[in-house]
Amino acid sequence: MKTTIIVASPSEKSFSKKIVEKLSKKLIENRAEYEIIDLYKDNFNPVMTEKEEQLYNEGKADDELVKKYQQSIRNSDEIILVFPVWFNNVPAILKGFFDKVFIKNFAFSEEDNKTKGLLSNIKSGMVITTSESNTSYLKDKLNNPIETVIIKGTLEVCGMKNIKYINLNVEDKEKEDVFESYFK
Repeated sequence: MKTTIIVASPSEKSFSKKIVEKLSKKLIENRAEYEIIDLYKDNFNPVMTEKEEQLYNEGKADDELVKKYQQSIRNSDEIILVFPVWFNNVPAILKGFFDKVFIKNFAFSEEDNKTKGLLSNIKSGMVITTSESNTSYLKDKLNNPIETVIIKGTLEVCGMKNIKYINLNVEDKEKEDVFESYFK
C-alpha cells in the first residue's frame, strides 16, 4: 500500500509540518511506502493560465509538476491532506492544486451530465487541518466547509473512499499534547 501525503503550509515550523513529520515517522515504523508532496517546497504555482484553462477543458495538462503529482496519486492507495484552515477555507495553493491536478480524464469523467470519479484507487484517506477556529464553530456555525467542499465536493466526487477528517484547534502551547494523543 502506498500513501501520498499532500501538505500545504509555507512555514517549516508550522504545526502542519510537525504533523507531516509525525506521520512520516509512523509510516517508516510500519514499513509503509509513502511520498510527500509539499506544495510550497515544490514551488507549485496555483494560478491557472489561459492556456492551462484551455487544456483543463480538454482534460489535459502540460505542467510537468502537475503530471508528476497525478502519477503519484494514481499510484497511491491512501491520501492524506495536511493544511491550516485560513479564513475558514483551504490555503489558495491547495485550491490551485485541486484545480490544476484533479482534472477531467484524470480525476473524473463526465457522461450524460453525470460525473464519475476516476480515483477509486484511493481506498482511504484523511484530511488533517489546524485552525484557530474551534471544531464546533467550523462544523455547526459554518456547516463544516472542509468536509462539505473538500471531502464530499472534491475527494469523494473524484472517487476516493473512506476519508476521515480531523481538525486540531488548540492553543500553541497545548498543540503538542493533543497531537500526540491523535497519533499514538
